[in-house]
Amino acid sequence: MRVQDEFSLIDIEIMWSRMISIADEMWSTLFKTAVSTVIGAAQDFGCEILDTSGGSLAHSNRSMPVFNVVMPTVVRAVLNRFPVADMQPGDVYVTNDPWLCAGHLDDIAIVTPVFYRGSIVAFTMSVAHASSIGGSLTSRTVRDIYEEGLRIPLVKLYDAGELNETAFAFIGENVRTPDMVLTDVEAQLTANGVGARRIEAFLEEYRLSNLDTLAETVQRRSEGAMRRAIETVPDGVYRHEVWADGIDDPVRLRCRVTVDGDHINVDYSGSDPQQIRGGINCTMTYTRGHTVYPLKCLLSPTIPANEGTYRPITAHAPKGTVLNCVPPASVGSRTHIGWHVHELLFGALEPVLPRRVQAGNGFLHYVYVYGEQEDKTFYNSHFFVAGGRGAGKGRDGIGRNGFPSSARNVPVEVFELRTPVLVRRRALQPNSGGAGRWRGACGQLLEFGVLPGYPRPVSLYFDPDRLRTPAPGFAGGEDGLLFQIAIDGRVLSFEEIASGQFTLSSPADLIQVQVPGGGGYGPKEQRDPELIAEDERWVAPPPNER
Repeated sequence: MRVQDEFSLIDIEIMWSRMISIADEMWSTLFKTAVSTVIGAAQDFGCEILDTSGGSLAHSNRSMPVFNVVMPTVVRAVLNRFPVADMQPGDVYVTNDPWLCAGHLDDIAIVTPVFYRGSIVAFTMSVAHASSIGGSLTSRTVRDIYEEGLRIPLVKLYDAGELNETAFAFIGENVRTPDMVLTDVEAQLTANGVGARRIEAFLEEYRLSNLDTLAETVQRRSEGAMRRAIETVPDGVYRHEVWADGIDDPVRLRCRVTVDGDHINVDYSGSDPQQIRGGINCTMTYTRGHTVYPLKCLLSPTIPANEGTYRPITAHAPKGTVLNCVPPASVGSRTHIGWHVHELLFGALEPVLPRRVQAGNGFLHYVYVYGEQEDKTFYNSHFFVAGGRGAGKGRDGIGRNGFPSSARNVPVEVFELRTPVLVRRRALQPNSGGAGRWRGACGQLLEFGVLPGYPRPVSLYFDPDRLRTPAPGFAGGEDGLLFQIAIDGRVLSFEEIASGQFTLSSPADLIQVQVPGGGGYGPKEQRDPELIAEDERWVAPPPNER
């Protein structure tokens, strides 16, 4: 075996890239073998390789960023509960516990120990959004986690290669369209298996006995890069607050960002208490993910992330608050709080990093459609649609981008093939982004109807954000427009959207949706006249619509 403390810089670069490529192959495998739209089209999943202590080593370039941050927590929970000495080849672990994993029950985590010559050398892992986890279809009305669906404790899904039939049966009996859900779980298992085999081949090729030295080296280099980036930020305490929609009343979020040398601490004290219904509470694991990821984007965007990236950043939120909820709080719609964390942090750091932050975003939104066909089979599909991204100093916002999520807009054709819904219109909405010296990107307009000739009513389930708190502009830029739902042309009030369920009873029924644009940056009076003229040409209606 090769002496592992003799890696050159070239060795490290090649090996590190190989680890990322293995994670990418895991991601491609899961993407190609999953059957749901939420994974196969929206790409709401992630794949990662972790070291023997549960530290992140490499993740796929396309992995959901927050999933990358939470996966080490799951593997360490596995290590705490199941002694390494008792693990065997063929063992696989599963959980969707929001306080261990990605913050709500829909995200299922699969962990596979990787053995080489009789010893564990790594873990491969995937987290993917299930097409169903049971529970209520109207997430805005739930009161606790028991109404949100099946909670899978950390258990063995496979024991030395033998399927845990009881665990598989429990999942299948508690979800809608179990064939779809369980096939996606098997896709995760396949992806993990591909990763394990590639790691074994990698060790054989490089004549290594394990990945320990490689993991320590790349993590140390990433940590150093992050610490050097933090040192460029002036020491100080930076505060900010933002408001999120909430359910009954708006929810206030506060942060205190302390930069001290090569370390950043984020304290969310002062944020509102956890909410009694609506699923908008965040677990601390999820909050930490949405703390680390935006700061990574600001400070070290070009270095691949791993455990070392996260070490210089700590986060705290008092227990019982909306950013560190305790069971049995409902958490199914935790993005309605968690996705506001980036604008909270960007707002705090804008005075010292004005060219790196961006104004608020229109966010990613989804429509969920589930129902029974005449032949007694069921349709089950998600339609993801992104709003406009906020502007930054020196650049307009990016359109149809769901930051801080990396999930994708679902193609209309894919959604229509899976459901009896017809998307009658999908277009950019002019002037929906906030004006400014640099303008926020536009949101989208959508119009849904039932497929002509379909004999049954069809229910669509919405869980929108930005209903009363628009994407905020920065540095004098204007806010983006709000999310709106209209039925046959009548815009619904916040209260009328409370349940989130809308039914199309005939082909004449129409649901119109306005997805928000991003916030602007800088006073609009300072916008370049040439850009203003270009804006006006873009929003001018065609001659036949004037």
